[in-house]
Amino acid sequence: MLFETHAWVTLDNAVAVYNVYSYGLVATIPVGIAPAFPKRTPDGIKVLVPNFGSNTVSVICTAGNLVLATIPVGLAPTSVAIDPTSTTAYVTNSGSGTVSVISIPTASVVSTITVGSSPVDVTMSRDGSRVYVSNSGSNSVSVINPLTNTVITTIPVGTSPNGMAISLDNTKLFVVNSGDNNVSVISTATNALLSLIPVGSNPQKIAANPVNPLFMYVTNYGSNSVSVLSTAGLNVITTVPVGINPLGIDVTGDGTQVWVANEGDSSISIINTMTNTIAAALPTSFPPRGVTVGRVGSALSPSDPIDLTDPYQLEEITESVCIIVEKVYASCQQRECFPAFTVLLPTGGIPPFTFISMTFSTGVILPGSVVITPIPARPNFSRVQFTIQIPYTLTLRDSTGTLFTLTGNLPDINKDIIMYFPPTRSEFDFNLRVETRTEVLTSPLFTLTSIQLAIGSFVIAKVTGLVQLLVPAFGFCPEPPFCEEFPDIPENPCINFFDITLTPFPSDFFPPQQDTCR
Repeated sequence: MLFETHAWVTLDNAVAVYNVYSYGLVATIPVGIAPAFPKRTPDGIKVLVPNFGSNTVSVICTAGNLVLATIPVGLAPTSVAIDPTSTTAYVTNSGSGTVSVISIPTASVVSTITVGSSPVDVTMSRDGSRVYVSNSGSNSVSVINPLTNTVITTIPVGTSPNGMAISLDNTKLFVVNSGDNNVSVISTATNALLSLIPVGSNPQKIAANPVNPLFMYVTNYGSNSVSVLSTAGLNVITTVPVGINPLGIDVTGDGTQVWVANEGDSSISIINTMTNTIAAALPTSFPPRGVTVGRVGSALSPSDPIDLTDPYQLEEITESVCIIVEKVYASCQQRECFPAFTVLLPTGGIPPFTFISMTFSTGVILPGSVVITPIPARPNFSRVQFTIQIPYTLTLRDSTGTLFTLTGNLPDINKDIIMYFPPTRSEFDFNLRVETRTEVLTSPLFTLTSIQLAIGSFVIAKVTGLVQLLVPAFGFCPEPPFCEEFPDIPENPCINFFDITLTPFPSDFFPPQQDTCR
């Protein structure tokens, strides 16, 4: 199968893998001692499992259901957060008061950050600019800058903070306070407390619905329930009974299911998010702790048939094929604005001038302007500096009706940004590309010698590379229809009029009669 959706559940020294839609057990993977709360990489290729009793992290290949690497970290690791590019992981070491920073491609620890006492959970902002660590023993949240891997501030929260989640709009951090039976809502812009939401007894973990931004889900270990929170009203809208002592929780990528690991009765509760009722309950072989859910990025050989058991697969896909394509490894967007761009009026024209149009070509990177500097504290990321030039064509009309066309370039746009730019073998070339869309924002202002315009430009920067990709295929393209010939219009229009096949008698020649119902 090209893309399956699995749930990875931590048990006793093992991870059980389930098919999310058939609820069938796919595999059981041995890992370290007492695995805690796992995390799937955003690209679906790996799952990282912190082994609380082994002081290690197991890296699982989701396609082969096997352990690729075991990484030593600090004491009693509990939780994992992974950056949007699937290259860097942050692991809380509850027994060391630290966070281990892992380079996923090299399966090694590249930095260790000291945080508060008993860090138990970690999450990352949606844009990857901040890492948040809940310190259960310090009643606080440490905020880490991932560029420098340093703590930049500490936010006081409730008693024994545990699970955390970021709202989909990246504006709020939700922190579960296990000792206070509530959830702190923190502004990510100011780090200030916005609200406290009472939930059930001894709440543990929290998960956001990745499709519907209005909902969060909290496991209540002492109440045997899940609280459904509204991110708009900042309140509990309903409570769903689940198994005994629910711990880990996660939501499927389509937002339709919530998977809950119930440690007290060795079961998994699956909640239907449309009705907030239990859709299924699965027994487990050992009390489960954590769960992570998502798509599997599995590799197939060209021409292998695809097993379509996942209802989200398209049945028309018949094979997988290998193509050569320029892959986008990273991209980001920015905006540039020139509020008073000035162009001198043509000397040969007679005022007053009239603005006709201004068009723009796509921006280009000036040769020799690119400087790429790796960031030691952030593996596989680089500081990227370059200059963009955007050509324009301005058309004016003078008082005599004569058109004038002026060409030139907007002011140079100097960029200094951070992008995913990993080191490669010397034979492989990354390309830095830009795409722009530029437009005139307001009506132009004429002076005696110039025209002034406000101009805005959308800029997308991309890192690309030529690779071979395996993609699902619908087979070869079908036979196209015949081309439509341009009609041969006769010189004498009466020829078509007298042809009854081309010009039939009009159906509306007579007015319609009144309908009669019988």
